[in-house]
Amino acid sequence: MNERPTRVKKDRPMEPTPQELLADLYGSDEDAHFDTTQLREGLAHRMSPTQLDKLIAAVEATGDPAVDLETAAALLAHLR
Repeated sequence: MNERPTRVKKDRPMEPTPQELLADLYGSDEDAHFDTTQLREGLAHRMSPTQLDKLIAAVEATGDPAVDLETAAALLAHLR
């Protein structure tokens, strides 16, 4: 019987999801609000530039000067 060997994936640490990156940025402060500059600085090296630009545009479209974690996560979810 000819069986093919199964490929074994190399153990790589899983990259955090964009939602996890947001949660990390906001921390445990449920009242925290970040403006677009703070979001860009906090996520610049952790999220793709395209995705970050889309998030910033979505935040700016809300008309609010700053957004909380729940709003940022909802906006990010709609970008997919």
